[in-house]
Amino acid sequence: MSFDFLATLMTPFIDSHCHLTDPAFAQDLDAVIGRMKNAGMTAAVTIGCEDRDIEPLRALLDRFPGFLFGAWAVHPEYPDAREADADEIAERASEPGMVAVGETGLDFYWCKEPLDWQRDRFRRHIEAARRAQKPLIVHARDAEAAALDILKSEDAGEVGFVMHCFCGTLETARGVVNAGGHVSFTGNLTFKKNAELRAIAAALPLERLMIETDAPYMAPVPYRGKRCEPWHSMEVARAIALAKHLEFDEVLAQTCCNTVKFFGLPEAVLSSAPQ
Repeated sequence: MSFDFLATLMTPFIDSHCHLTDPAFAQDLDAVIGRMKNAGMTAAVTIGCEDRDIEPLRALLDRFPGFLFGAWAVHPEYPDAREADADEIAERASEPGMVAVGETGLDFYWCKEPLDWQRDRFRRHIEAARRAQKPLIVHARDAEAAALDILKSEDAGEVGFVMHCFCGTLETARGVVNAGGHVSFTGNLTFKKNAELRAIAAALPLERLMIETDAPYMAPVPYRGKRCEPWHSMEVARAIALAKHLEFDEVLAQTCCNTVKFFGLPEAVLSSAPQ
C-alpha cells in the first residue's frame, strides 16, 4: 500500500458510512483501524442493517469510543426482516455512541412492486428519528426521487437526513439540499464512466456534501477490485476537489466539519477542520 497521502495527515477526515461489522473485516479489523488512523481519519460512522448487527455494532463502539460511531435500522432490501417499531428503533439510536437512524429508505433495484411494506418501514424509521432526535441515513437505489418525496412529506428535514451513495439526478440532488438534507458520495464517484455524477458533485454546495466508502464495497480508483476500507474515502474527497476546482485539503476539512455537525459528533473530532 502506498502512503503517498502523508501530506494530508494534518487534515482530518471522516468516512460517514461504512460497515465494519461485515465479515470481510473479521480477521484484521485492528489493522484496518490502524490504517484509518495513520491516514489522518478522526472518526467513522459504521452502520448496522438488521438484528444480527446490533451486538457486533455495540461491541465496536465500546472498543473504539470517540473514534467509531454507529447507526442502525432495518435495511430496505430485507422484506422478511423482523419489523422493529419506532420506539425500539429510537431507543437503539439513543444508546452510547449511536448517532443516527439508518440506513433506511427505498430500494427499487433489488425489490419490486408492490412495495407498500418498504414505504411503511421508511416512514416508521423517520418517526423513530424524530422521537430520538437523531438524523436519518437514507438508502435510495433507483428510488432517489421517490425517497425524496416521502422525506419531504414527512418533514424529515427537521431532524436532518443524508442521501448516501448518491446516484440520482441533479434535480433530485438539489431537491435534497432544498429540503434540508445532505448528499454523500462514495467510491463510484471516481469511476471513469461517472462523469455525470462528478458534474452533480460540482454543482452542489460543498457545505452539504459528505464523503463515504460503504466499505467493504465499492472501492474507489485506484483501489478498484480490492476490499474497500474506510480510509479510501479520501479518494472521494479528491474526486470532489477535482470536480469543483478546489484544494484537496479544503474538501477533506469541510466534509469533516459537515459530518461532525450533521451527526452531532464531539467537537474534538474536528481537530483542525473549519469551524
